[in-house]
Amino acid sequence: PYLKMKQRTDDKYADPEMIRHFISEYYALVGEVDAWVGRLLDRLDELGLADNTLVVLTSDHGEMLGSHGLRGKFCFYEESSHVPMIIRFPGRLEPGTTVTAPVSNMDLFATILDYLDVPPHDSDGKSLRGLIEGTADEDAYVVTEWLSDLQGKPSHMVVKGGWKLMRPDPSARKVRKALYPLDDDPHELKNLLADDGDAKRHEAKVAELEACFQAWMKRTSRGGKSVSN
Repeated sequence: PYLKMKQRTDDKYADPEMIRHFISEYYALVGEVDAWVGRLLDRLDELGLADNTLVVLTSDHGEMLGSHGLRGKFCFYEESSHVPMIIRFPGRLEPGTTVTAPVSNMDLFATILDYLDVPPHDSDGKSLRGLIEGTADEDAYVVTEWLSDLQGKPSHMVVKGGWKLMRPDPSARKVRKALYPLDDDPHELKNLLADDGDAKRHEAKVAELEACFQAWMKRTSRGGKSVSN
């Protein structure tokens, strides 16, 4: 969907057997983390601290593991950008609650302060308490950024209502915008903006997501002005 990445040059990620090996090792590591999280939770129970402890399980990124021919974490595809977030706070959070709106790890700081009844501090995130307790609009959006390779990859991603927009930095000349309907195309196989005809049919959706991006830029004071390309 956008400029060919250096990660594609690794021949190991073109070998199905090697990819299966990488995946099995990665899943083994995930399984080990899960086991240790279980031991930590058990220890909280043993010490009688579980009912007074807010626990958050999340990660900073996923791993492409050969998807789209890529490795590592350096892109906005779901395998890299969609990570777990589980919060437990007995007596304060209803077990089994699921938030379907997109959220960000940047929101955890404000959320933790909110649930611990600590006065809020300035941050780029916002408390998820309203979404968790059903008092906020589920039509939320998330913007993330990756600024280490402005000429080779999109610099920002906007996710809202089952749609994802990847947008390049204005200085990039060889990186294209990409639009994916995640409900219909969960593996992000067709960039709806790659074809001029499709791009015109989706102008309104792109404009909606661009407006979210501009609002985020203004709210987080990243330059304090609109950015277009």
